[in-house]
Order: sequence, then structure tokens, then C-alpha cells
Amino acid sequence: MERELDNYLAEWAKKRNRKPLLLRGARQTGKSHAVEKLGSAFGNYICINFEKTPSSGDLFVQDLDPKRITREIEAIHEQEIRPGQSLLFLDEIQNCPSAVTALRYFYEEMPELHVAAAGSLLEFELEKISVPVGRVEFVYVRPFAFNEFLKALGRDILAKQIATYGPQNVPGDPVHSKILSLLRDYLFIGGMPGVLKRFTEDNSYLTAADEQENILATYRVDFNKYCGRAGTEQISKVFETVPRIIGRKVTYSKIDPDSKAQQAKRAINLLEQAHIVRRVRSTSGAGVPLAAGASEKRYKLVFLDVGLMQHLMGTRYRDWAENRDLFSGNTGAVAEQFVGQELAALNGINRDPGLYYWDRAARGSTAEVDYLAAIHGRVVPVEVKAGAFGHLKSLHLFLSTYPSVPLGIKASEQNFARSGRIMAVPLYSLSHLDKIYDSVGGCPRMPFCPNSSSYSKK
Repeated sequence: MERELDNYLAEWAKKRNRKPLLLRGARQTGKSHAVEKLGSAFGNYICINFEKTPSSGDLFVQDLDPKRITREIEAIHEQEIRPGQSLLFLDEIQNCPSAVTALRYFYEEMPELHVAAAGSLLEFELEKISVPVGRVEFVYVRPFAFNEFLKALGRDILAKQIATYGPQNVPGDPVHSKILSLLRDYLFIGGMPGVLKRFTEDNSYLTAADEQENILATYRVDFNKYCGRAGTEQISKVFETVPRIIGRKVTYSKIDPDSKAQQAKRAINLLEQAHIVRRVRSTSGAGVPLAAGASEKRYKLVFLDVGLMQHLMGTRYRDWAENRDLFSGNTGAVAEQFVGQELAALNGINRDPGLYYWDRAARGSTAEVDYLAAIHGRVVPVEVKAGAFGHLKSLHLFLSTYPSVPLGIKASEQNFARSGRIMAVPLYSLSHLDKIYDSVGGCPRMPFCPNSSSYSKK
């Protein structure tokens, strides 16, 4: 199954001034598999797995001299390491923190050698050690996005077509309906590589659900590794609760009425470090960077993967297939989860930008815009909601509060449409929001700028 990560790694391998690569992300997102796949393009590929063979950590005890380390690896694996022709992969590197520090010396003293590393619970170790900032390239590995899901199903032509859609190239109703049907499959299956592999092999929603359960069981086992910081029971409660509060401001009492707020907060922090949940922080929306006006106290949460979220909620495919409205009841949270994932991936895999939303509490009224994105230095509000343009009261309020914001986005099942400064974008096109924004409202010189009357479709 091809994914954008594969292309990124291939380009990294060709760079003249490349740095050692450190892949970060939750368990089972495909970090190791991607590096192994890259290794097939090299003359020889050597993998050291610090979890499988803990004794490999002894290589980094004496000193961190990369030349000595590679000589000893050659002797142990009986393979010659040739800079420029060999790929050295240090897997589960969180089990050997000194190996993380050693990446600096590989970059400084053996820059020709391709070195990649990965770790699933890496964040817990990175806070304890000196990270070689500026000497390592980080890559954030997430579940397959929807366009990658389509390619994995062999729908490459459709994926390419979606990349061309916009208000100037609106898909016809039959195509629009077909893509929405595939999107519903994605919202149930999700983008975890193992789940997707099972689905493509068996064409069975049941076996996909079985694999989702296996992944969730792995995460639960990992909770024991967090125990020095928070109790397993508390982490489990947060883990099970998050899918049910997507789209709502976090209130610790709703997560666990019997626990103290500080305990729930600590559990959320640990799950975020493990890349299982992600905060969506409230921010003023006054400008970029969005982090400048963000609150540490007011936030929502999204889960790692929409398919895992659905499984934790107990969703069965039969029930999901029969409910055709993505914006009714709990399914509205599913749509908001999906949008969060697509926006998180929008800026590429070598950055880990935060997610943000806007809210305003006033006497007698409240307002909230589900997400704020930053595209080419401008704030873009994104409301996840069905219904007519006139019903988007919070989005209208945000645009009136910030008249310099050129365009607001309504993300839903609706096809492309436009009303004043608000444009409807179908959920499946959000991964191309930056291109759509450029062509419509991102630049005042564009033919369809917000004040232009040449395009207005309700």
C-alpha cells in the first residue's frame, strides 16, 4: 500500500545534505514498515531493534563514536556498512536513549551514511534526554488519510480527480455520491495500516474490526508503562471516554466524576505524549501563529484515528451503514474527528502543527467555530456542519469579528458552493484545502475573491 510517507522517505534518501531521520507517532501507524520498504532500495539494509534485542543497547555504552559503533554492527550482523549504499535503521529507539543522542554524531562524523530511527513511545524518553535539535530530521507518522485510503483500495484515478476539484471544477452528482460512499467506509475502517491491510485482503468489515480491537488491546497493554506517572485505571477511563466527547470542551468531571481534575489532566497529557489523543486548543483567532493566542485551559480532544474511535464507541457496520446522516447525534462527532485528522495532516509529515478552535462566551449567548487552520499566513475558520449557509451563526460571527479574514469554510457532505465569504467544501476535499483556498479566497488578486460577484452559488 503506497502512502505519502513512502515518497517522503525516498526523497530524503536522495538528499545530499540529509540528516538522520527520526520517525515519531503512535504504535501501529506503520513507521517500521515504511523504513523496511525504503531499505529494499539500498545495497544492504541493517535493522537493530532495541525492543527485540535489548543487548543491542550495549553498543552505545562505551561511547557514541559512530565509526566504532558501525564497525561493531558490521561484526555482529556480518554485513558491510557502506556510506551512501547502506541504510541503518534503529527501531524502537526509545529503549536505548543514548542511541538518540548518538544520531547527532552520525550526522556530524558520518553524514554520508543513511540512518533512520523510530520509536512508538519515544516522547517519554525525549523529555529526559538532550535531543540533538538541528541535527535530526523529524517525521510525524499518522494513520492513512482519506486520499491514501482510496489509493490503497486501488482507486488511484478517483484520488487524482479529487485533487482537481474545487468551485471551478465541481464534481457531478453521481461522482460526488460515489466518493461520499467511499468516505463512509473510511469513517468506519479508518486509516491504521494493519486494519486497512486486513480490509483490502479480506474485503470484510468484520475482520477489519477484529484488527481494530487488536490495536486497541496493544494500547491498553502500554498503559502499564505509564504507571509511574498516573494510574492505569485513570488512563483507561480517559482512553475509553475521549471518543464520546469529541467536539466538546473538556470538563474533567465529565470524564471521571470520581477523580480529581489533576489526575484526569495528567492522564490526558500521557495519552497525548503517546500520540493517541490530540488537543484542540481554544485560540483568539486574531492572527497567526494561532498558538500565540491559544489557551492551555480550554480545549477539546480528537482521537488518533476515526476507525479506532468508532470501534471504541461500539459502532457496528450494519448500524453505521443504515444511518445515512453524518451530522445526526454521535455521527456529528465522527465528522468532526475526521476533519481534525485531515487538518492535522494538511501541513505535511515533517511538521506537527497544533489544532485550534475559536469560541466566545458572552452573556446570554455562546459561539464556537470547530477549527481554525493557518494557510499561507492567514487564518481560515472551518465549521463542520450540515444545513444552509444562513444557519452558520458562529462562523458568521467570527467573520464579522475579523473582517480581514477572506474566507470561511463549511465542511460537510454538501458539494462545492459559495455564499459571500463562506464556501462549502465537501469533507473529502479537505486534504486539498490549501489549493482550494488559493484558487478562491487566499489571494485578493484571484478571480473569485470574497468581494467578487462573479461566483455566488447557494
